[in-house]
Amino acid sequence: GTSAEAAAAKGSTYLEFKKNKKDPSNSRLSFYFVQQIDPDKTRTWRVASWRAGSGLGTADNKIGRDGCKSNVGWLPSGTYNITDFSSNFSGKINGIVWRLSNKKCLGKAKTERTALFIHSEMKSNGKQGSTEATRWDGASDYKSNGCVKLKPADVRELKSYRSSYPKPTRLYVS
Repeated sequence: GTSAEAAAAKGSTYLEFKKNKKDPSNSRLSFYFVQQIDPDKTRTWRVASWRAGSGLGTADNKIGRDGCKSNVGWLPSGTYNITDFSSNFSGKINGIVWRLSNKKCLGKAKTERTALFIHSEMKSNGKQGSTEATRWDGASDYKSNGCVKLKPADVRELKSYRSSYPKPTRLYVS
């Protein structure tokens, strides 16, 4: 194997989503590699970072920044398990997706958020389509019903790291 494979064998990865309160559609998703140097020492690298969005919020639209508002608010803060990956998902969303665990929000409502993903806008085969839900049109497409949304080139880049790094099992949202 390559030295990258050997290094990856002694490490782990995770994703981090940092919410931007002024513009939730201009938040950041980052991919981190944690290398186990020895039993008492680890080293963490940010491998890549992309613009990402979550929710329908803006600086003026506080409801879209409410993690308890299903299908409107951004992803509630906390830790998520990445429970599944598909490169050709077919449903309300399509294509390259990472499924996230359900999450109860921290607000008074204690709403459980479900059907949470990291995804883009594409057809199930990963190509661009002609309908709005399968076609990336620009900055407005970073808005979502609560999932983490990347542009197609970025979701493909994130997928590409699956071949040279351990697969991420956690997403940390703050």
